[in-house]
Amino acid sequence: MNDSVKLELSDLHKSFGHKRNPLPVIGGVSLQVRQGEFVSLIGPSGSGKSTLFHLIGGLLTPDSGEIRLDGRKINGERGHIGYMPQQPALFPWRTIEENVLLDREVNGVSRRESLEEARRWMKRAGLEGFEQAYPHTLSGGMQQRASFVRALLSPHELMCLDEPFSALDAFTRSEMQAWLLDIWEETRRSVLFVTHHIEEALLLSDTIYVLSNRPSQVLRRIEVPFPRPRREEIIETPEFLALRRELTGWMKEEQRKSVTQA
Repeated sequence: MNDSVKLELSDLHKSFGHKRNPLPVIGGVSLQVRQGEFVSLIGPSGSGKSTLFHLIGGLLTPDSGEIRLDGRKINGERGHIGYMPQQPALFPWRTIEENVLLDREVNGVSRRESLEEARRWMKRAGLEGFEQAYPHTLSGGMQQRASFVRALLSPHELMCLDEPFSALDAFTRSEMQAWLLDIWEETRRSVLFVTHHIEEALLLSDTIYVLSNRPSQVLRRIEVPFPRPRREEIIETPEFLALRRELTGWMKEEQRKSVTQA
C-alpha cells in the first residue's frame, strides 16, 4: 500500500423523501481509501452504509459534498468501480464463465483478451471445471466466489464489497474470509468493504470507519494494528480480542441510541 489516495469522500450529505419532510440518511461523511488499502465500514443497521455505495457508484447523487476518485470529482457518474453486492446477482441463463466475463463485456473489453485471465482466476477461486455450469448448480459459497471474480476482473481498480458474506453459514463465511485474504494479498486492489461483523472487519482490514446512527457520520477511524499476511489464528490473540471488545462496546452504544431515538 502507498500513501496516494484512491477514493475520497468529503462531507457527503444525502436525504430521501419530500423536500418539506426529508429523511436525512447521510449526515456529513468524510473518509479515504488509499491505493492498495482494505477499508471497512461498520455501523448500526440503517446507518446508510449501502447508500454510501450507491453514491460512490453513481446510482445516487449527494445533496452536497464531493466524491473524488484519483483526485477527480465523480459525483453522479457511473462506471468507475467494481461492485459485489450482498447476493451473488448472477444471471441464471448465463454460465459461470459468461457471468464472470460480464463486467469486461459491458466495458467493451474483447472476450478473447479476457478469457485467459478469467479462467486463471476461476481456477484460483476453485471454480475450475464449473466454467460451463449454471449458477443454480453451485453452492452459495461458490456463487459468491464467481461474483467476486467478476468484480476482480472489472477494469476498475476500486472494489466496493457490500456485505458479500452475510447470507452464508458460519463455516462457509470463515472459508470465504480466508480465501478473500489470500486473493487480496496477491492483487492488493483498493477495497471498500461493508460489514456488520466486527471480527470480519478486524481480520480483513487495514482501516475501519465506525459510522453513527442515521444520519450517519464517522464516529471513529481505527487503523488495524495487526501485521500482514494475516491468518485466522489471529482472532484468538489477546490484542485482537481486546480491540473486538472495544468495537463491540461502541456498536452496542450506537444501537442503544438508535432504539432510544426510535
